[in-house]
Amino acid sequence: MSANKESSLVQGYIELNKFCQSGDYERALKSAGKILQIAPTEQKAFHCKIICFIQLHNFKEALAVLSNPKNAALAADLHFEKAYAQYRLNCPKDALQTVDNAPELTLALKELRAQILYRLEQYQDCYNLYRDIVKNTTDDYEDERKANMSAVVANLAALNPIAPTEQKAFHCKIICFIQLHNFKEALAVLSNPKNAALAADLHFEKAYAQYRLNCPKDALQTVDNAPELTLALKELRAQILYRLEQYQDCYNLYRDIVKNTTDDYEDERKANMSAVVANLAALNPNADLPQFEETTYELLYNAGSTLAMRGKYTEALPVLKRAEQTCVESVVEDGGTEEEAKEEAAIIRVQQAYCLQGAGREKEAAALYQGVLKDKPADQALVAVASNNLVVINRDSNVFDSRKRMKAATADGLEHKLTSRQRAVIVYNQAILAIYSNQPEFCKQCCVKLSRELGQESRAALVEAASLARDGKRDAALALLAKHPGTHTLAAAQILLAQGDRKAAIKLLEESEFKYRPGVVGALATLYCADGDYERASQMFLDVYQHYKNDTGSPALRSVWRAAGEVHQRAGRVSAAAQAHEALASAQPHDRRSRARLVKLLAPSDPQRARALAAQLPPIQLQGAIDIEALESSKWMMGAKVVKKTVQSKQEQSPGTPGSELGVTKKQKRKRKTKLPPNADLSKPPDPERWLPKYERTAYRKRRGVRRDVIKGSQGMTTAAVDQ
Repeated sequence: MSANKESSLVQGYIELNKFCQSGDYERALKSAGKILQIAPTEQKAFHCKIICFIQLHNFKEALAVLSNPKNAALAADLHFEKAYAQYRLNCPKDALQTVDNAPELTLALKELRAQILYRLEQYQDCYNLYRDIVKNTTDDYEDERKANMSAVVANLAALNPIAPTEQKAFHCKIICFIQLHNFKEALAVLSNPKNAALAADLHFEKAYAQYRLNCPKDALQTVDNAPELTLALKELRAQILYRLEQYQDCYNLYRDIVKNTTDDYEDERKANMSAVVANLAALNPNADLPQFEETTYELLYNAGSTLAMRGKYTEALPVLKRAEQTCVESVVEDGGTEEEAKEEAAIIRVQQAYCLQGAGREKEAAALYQGVLKDKPADQALVAVASNNLVVINRDSNVFDSRKRMKAATADGLEHKLTSRQRAVIVYNQAILAIYSNQPEFCKQCCVKLSRELGQESRAALVEAASLARDGKRDAALALLAKHPGTHTLAAAQILLAQGDRKAAIKLLEESEFKYRPGVVGALATLYCADGDYERASQMFLDVYQHYKNDTGSPALRSVWRAAGEVHQRAGRVSAAAQAHEALASAQPHDRRSRARLVKLLAPSDPQRARALAAQLPPIQLQGAIDIEALESSKWMMGAKVVKKTVQSKQEQSPGTPGSELGVTKKQKRKRKTKLPPNADLSKPPDPERWLPKYERTAYRKRRGVRRDVIKGSQGMTTAAVDQ
């Protein structure tokens, strides 16, 4: 072989190896073809060519090349490749013959032969072969072989029922279905009346199959029908209760399991129990809930989530930071890559973003959400939550991006991955986004879904009313809100005020059950004062005082009493104003201003009490010396500079010094000569238009005549150059 040919082969094999390692089998196939053109008898290149065909799922071409008589010598030892191509082309008999013609059954050929026998439904031979392989082989594929062997056993039991009443064989068959994730088949076999006797004790297997098929209510009924709750059934029941969002019952059951069980799964149970506690905190933030030792990143994450559900976002952030760090370290210690650690910690970063969003740091939260979504996590529920929260941050500013995010948040398959609370929030935000997008019909559809499927009738009515009001149908919005009294009264009042119907809004607020709340009281006071009806506003504040007479010192009512004092004063009710300021002083005992106002109001009517209250005020402390004469002088009206100059002059000249008046001489102002224009005639009155521009004067005339040529072109060009 020449040197050039040998170097070409070496270069060809280098390229072939490079493409095979990178998974680029199309280019690897071309490289193998080039090598075979240079050296048609190259066995390795021919083998690589067949492997590339198989990797590219081009089994017909692979079989055609192997069956070509011209390649008989090269294909003589490639029994596995030929049999595999025949097997994938649904020719199991030909594949079995090819395997049997091999001079030696290697491990790969044995495994392929077992698959072929399974396809040919020769289950007994397949079982014997698998048993031999499992017995004589130890590698990383042991679990896969056992799973395949279990499937063979199940088919043997179905086709050759030697002992139809064999309980262990039936149980193994169900376990095989579950291990193969064939839950429908497992449930069908267990529910078959013919197998009632065999399935009588398999409550756990039936309930687990129902649970995995997203039928938690049926699974719970199956567990409850069991004669005895074993540990496995208790754990499954806790999982079912969590799926059904019955968190209190789930927590009680987990507490019982943790208390009475000691095994290697204690950490997992505590992690599940802490997740239940986080959801209980979401339902009732003020509930007294237990705390757990933060030994794992799951417990840290759930502890941070509990704080976030209570509204303690700033306290939750450092806990979630430690959870993320612990998670990354744990995954790396277990042999995982940095990408796997990042993917595992994605849910923790989303929870951090939620805390930042709740704390008002929306820019940082949006950056975290976008960073997680950029990595394209496989968890569909995580993508939905992050996308929904980004829509909330966008509000009405970036509707196009929000619609794209909402599409990800409402993808198919999320019904069983999100809680009902999360799904309700997403549909609620979808309805609001429809308002921003001017899609009233779609908004109505979202409201119907929110009301009927998720039980959020009140919120659905509020959103639909907002959509109707935005669309100009304010009467329909008011009619809809009237069907849901309560908090929607305030929304109806807002619509009436937008219509300009102030009287109807006042009447609605007066008849509301919330008329004594501080916010509603403030709104009514503003409306009364806008109409100039201070008497009515004052009477309203008297009613409010009677309503809160046993709790006038509440800090939440400070603004109410302050406004009441001002309104009473405007209405001329001094005693009522004093009463309001007294309530304000009791609500703010350390507020000197409130007490001073009270003293001022009581001075005309009750001077003795005013003096007693004034005595409780701290003495007035004057800072620095005050010049009384400077304050009483009339020059303070002319500004601070004049007063300052006068004070300085008085300080420089001490009063009472003999001869001080003689030593000071007044400076005489110099008179300036009046400037006159040249050729001014003083005998004539001045021109009244002398200060106007020339073009505005009556005697102005435009210039007439030939205009000079305007030079056009760039700067510095002559007129001759421009003409050319």
